[in-house]
Amino acid sequence: MDRGMASSLPTEKLDRSNYASSSYKMQQYLLGYGYWSYVDGANDAAPDVTQKDSSDWKQDARKVIYYFASSVTNQLLNHIRDVKTPKEAWENLKKIFTVSTTARKFQLKKELNSI
Repeated sequence: MDRGMASSLPTEKLDRSNYASSSYKMQQYLLGYGYWSYVDGANDAAPDVTQKDSSDWKQDARKVIYYFASSVTNQLLNHIRDVKTPKEAWENLKKIFTVSTTARKFQLKKELNSI
């Protein structure tokens, strides 16, 4: 991994109070380093071209998942621990912090209070 990339990771950890700003910072970080396609679906699966292409994709995908893991609180790690792709990690975190119904808001409030 490029040392500059690791040292420039957003320092504020994602928690229940800062999803909007943290997700924006992470998106900009990944866009800046050319990894956003691993999250937005444009590059969300390993290519079937060659073993090297597949290995390169897996290594880059692991980097993105590492960035996510380094940018969330320890309590949120359980939500991304077993993901296979960066897109899955992003979607899991998004699901926790975005609400669309009153019942879901109530459920999330209860879950977040236990974090």
